[in-house]
Amino acid sequence: MGFNSSSPVVAAGIAQRTEFVRVGVMPILGLVNAIYLAEEVACIDNIAAGRAIVAAQVPSAEVARGWGGSNSAERIIDDVAVLRKAWGPNPFSHKSDFHTIPMENEIHVEARGLDKISIQPKPAQLEMPLWLTGDAAAASIARQVGVPYLGAAQLTLDELRPLYEGVPTDGSAIVPLSREVFIAPTTERAYELAANAIAGLYEAFRKDGTYSGPSNFDDMVKDRFVIGNPDTCIEQLYRYQNELGVNYVVARLAYHDMHPGETAKAIQLFGQGVVPEFRMFGMPDEIRKVV
Repeated sequence: MGFNSSSPVVAAGIAQRTEFVRVGVMPILGLVNAIYLAEEVACIDNIAAGRAIVAAQVPSAEVARGWGGSNSAERIIDDVAVLRKAWGPNPFSHKSDFHTIPMENEIHVEARGLDKISIQPKPAQLEMPLWLTGDAAAASIARQVGVPYLGAAQLTLDELRPLYEGVPTDGSAIVPLSREVFIAPTTERAYELAANAIAGLYEAFRKDGTYSGPSNFDDMVKDRFVIGNPDTCIEQLYRYQNELGVNYVVARLAYHDMHPGETAKAIQLFGQGVVPEFRMFGMPDEIRKVV
């Protein structure tokens, strides 16, 4: 979930109303006690009956500073350690420069006298899928803690290449990537949708420090966004698969400045015209293509 100050609430609502789709949450690490994030995700995973995925964000320096948090590698690694302990089966304690669990203060009197605690409920999944997303620092931390790195949507293919070096290409591990996707029956219409939707979004990203690329639209989209008709989108996605080893794409298809009707049509067209290419690979076009 993104673009929402209460994304866990939205994620819980989606989880309750769906049966098969994965429900992704993108909490920002380094800002609050990680045990609160662990509790929220565990609740969502139970509502979703084990369909939650966590793509934890490493914040920019500007975001961390604004919230009084930290985006240091030490803090992010410590947050991941707390998440793993909290989602595990056993009561735990954790003391570091960033966390004291159980907490020792006058407010959290419930934990007074305890040397270990356990969050409830536990996630429905025995092992919660955990990824890290962000810039090069996030990729480095992901390697250190042994979780997949989700390449950020604002990074170009050239910027992503060094971040994906050494990832398994034999299908033995998930290799995820996030992309902005604008799809329409014609490539010309897809570019119109992208031009209208992207300007305000990436200006906001520029202000919070997560995007520092060109402001000119033509330069901005080059090797960064997936834009076009279904066949063009398929061609672009295969490029990420072939050059980076990507086997799991998180496609953003909904935008603030896009009419809900256009969003619904884009989701339907992507599901009918693009997803079958990768779910039904090798089957005849007459069966695979439905648009």
